[in-house]
Amino acid sequence: MRELDDALDRLHHDARTADVPLDAVRARVLSAAAASAAPKRKHTARWLAPVAVAAAAALVTGVVTTGGRNEPVATASSDAPPPPSVRLLSAREYLTRAADAVTAVDQPLAPGQYRYIAAHEWNSRGTGTATPVGQPARDHGYTYLVESRTETWIPHDVTQEWLNRRTPLDGVKWLGGTVPQSEAPLGEPDVTATGERRGRCGDFFPDAQPKKVCGDPDDWDNPEFYAQLPRDPQALLQWLRDRTAHRGGGPAVVFHWAVQLLRTGLVPADLRASLYRALALLDGVAVADGAADLDGRAGVAITVEDVHERRELIVDPATGDFIGERTVAGPRPHESYIPPGTVTGHSAITTKVVDRLGQTG
Repeated sequence: MRELDDALDRLHHDARTADVPLDAVRARVLSAAAASAAPKRKHTARWLAPVAVAAAAALVTGVVTTGGRNEPVATASSDAPPPPSVRLLSAREYLTRAADAVTAVDQPLAPGQYRYIAAHEWNSRGTGTATPVGQPARDHGYTYLVESRTETWIPHDVTQEWLNRRTPLDGVKWLGGTVPQSEAPLGEPDVTATGERRGRCGDFFPDAQPKKVCGDPDDWDNPEFYAQLPRDPQALLQWLRDRTAHRGGGPAVVFHWAVQLLRTGLVPADLRASLYRALALLDGVAVADGAADLDGRAGVAITVEDVHERRELIVDPATGDFIGERTVAGPRPHESYIPPGTVTGHSAITTKVVDRLGQTG
């Protein structure tokens, strides 16, 4: 997409030329991995999670990572019997188990019913000052983590009217800044981040350009987009690499884009299993958190390493459910005032079938 191509230029500090709101810049910069190869989910104000994925994975105590597998560290003393042999599962094994657990098909929609998708989100918001061209890059600004909920109702016939509701919630967390929090006003959310909108085929912003085309096979709001994807894990991984090749096609980019697909809540069960198996084939895939929790739902956080910020896929390996995703600052965060290891965003995704537009349960 054109706006994601523009965002890539903002990755370079020496190209910053003006004062801009951090939430506008960051939303584009951190979505650059999906780039124009990403399927066309047009004109939404949803924050895309950052391109950069995985700093050094925060593995559970007593575990080291070798070749993407976690092995226990031996600590027995010379005068004590060796501990029992216990091997922790690797990211590949967790993903494979999750794929094996996806045995049921999705609950079908009957005519007149709707698929309800809810995202409970915490996203970054703040301001930043750009660095003039030719000067060393430097950070000046601040960042909050703010809570919101995005809900979408999709009809059985996707060409009919959809409903999208975006609600700011009360949660606010200070992440850091170059000024004290007392001098850092939070500000109001963007106008596109609040309110209700309706539109056929999910076209909630009909005046936006380029115009959303109902039935576009490359639109990730369209079920046909998912129907045409390969189910063989090797073929699916190659497809992901091909679609992200102009952004390098590396493991971090592929991982990011796959998480974006899962985050839509529209990936059918058989494709979800194939995506898990495809991600298990990626170099560098690792367990970031063996006991991740989002909205009281426990799972395992899987990631791929990068120095700035890691993207985490949180999955329940016992059921194969996609719970949500999370981003965590790496050893060299995008903003120097954000401490490494800080959670910079997360979202929990739930889906269900309802009988009327606006119904939540």
